[in-house]
Amino acid sequence: MMQSFKTKVAHLLDNGDKLELEAFVEADSHDHAFTLAQARLKEVVSQLAAAPAIDIDKSKIEQGAHKH
Repeated sequence: MMQSFKTKVAHLLDNGDKLELEAFVEADSHDHAFTLAQARLKEVVSQLAAAPAIDIDKSKIEQGAHKH
């Protein structure tokens, strides 16, 4: 049975940066929802890479922050 899932997936880069995607998907299991979110992240990265500019709709900037 298909259900709605709110997913969050992240790719961590070697330098400690993180690219995170929150997506809503319809899936029949947790594993299926993860697979769909993973595919969506890849699709979004491809779209952003092809765009001449990236519109930022939300930001959070912290001064004096340290990597953990």
